[in-house]
Amino acid sequence: MAKKTTVISKRRAKRQINTLGIALIIYILLQSLFRFGASILAEEYPQIFMGYDPELVTLCFTMFMMVFTALVPFRICANKLDLDISDYMKNPKISLLRLISLACIGIGLMLVVTAIPSIFYIMVRTNRMPFEFIGDFTTKNNILKNFIYFLLIVIVKPVLDEVIFRGIIQRQLGHYGRYFGVLASSFLYALSCMTISDALPSFFFGWYLAAITLRYHSLRPGIFIHICTSLFSWSISVIPDTWILLPTVIIVIVYLIAALTLFNRKVHIPMINAAAFSRKLWQILLSSWSVTVCMIMFAVNAVLSFFL
Repeated sequence: MAKKTTVISKRRAKRQINTLGIALIIYILLQSLFRFGASILAEEYPQIFMGYDPELVTLCFTMFMMVFTALVPFRICANKLDLDISDYMKNPKISLLRLISLACIGIGLMLVVTAIPSIFYIMVRTNRMPFEFIGDFTTKNNILKNFIYFLLIVIVKPVLDEVIFRGIIQRQLGHYGRYFGVLASSFLYALSCMTISDALPSFFFGWYLAAITLRYHSLRPGIFIHICTSLFSWSISVIPDTWILLPTVIIVIVYLIAALTLFNRKVHIPMINAAAFSRKLWQILLSSWSVTVCMIMFAVNAVLSFFL
């Protein structure tokens, strides 16, 4: 029996999108406060950190912020929209070899799409969030900061990003069109970034992860791929300069596995179709007030990244 199609009004669709958008605004706002506020406080009011390392405090509060937004604003949002993502956590019965192949494709994609923003970064000198302690394990304080950084970047952020952007946002937007949900959730994922140089890779990587989620109807493959990609980036950043050839060898191996997987057509990923570019759906999304606020916040963060 064919599934019954539910038709909703434009006004109701905007109300649903704004329910998502409010949670996303909170997510972006808290990230912005920690991203730009911590450095200002460290310079102007160092006493507020009560003698603790500002970088360590920033990392801990960033982790707390991500857990808070996933468990509170987005949980409330999911309840209001009657979204139950528990079935998205089921095992899709995919082999470990296939998962590794998908992860290599994701890493290769991230390497390629990061190259262009890297050139932009060199040209315009947009400020990122440099942590000089990364890879420095010579002091107890640096060891602790490296551990917290690893936990945040490799475990917490990948898992929560998948739950928020693929589990909740993509699933809700997918009600208006599966492929629209893939592309639109990737767009919102890019808006959540603090700089232009981060937004472009996040858009394409988010697109890939959203397509994987659609293909397997599960968050598990995306979480695995996201963790592997973050682990790869972290590993490259902590490898000592004396082992300069090791990153090159690892990257070549990753590209070979990804190329062989694609060449043998062992993976079919539904990336896009014409429905993703529905003019009506994009007008509804972009004219929703919460999405407009998110775009403004992204523009402000992009400008601030040049100066702070």
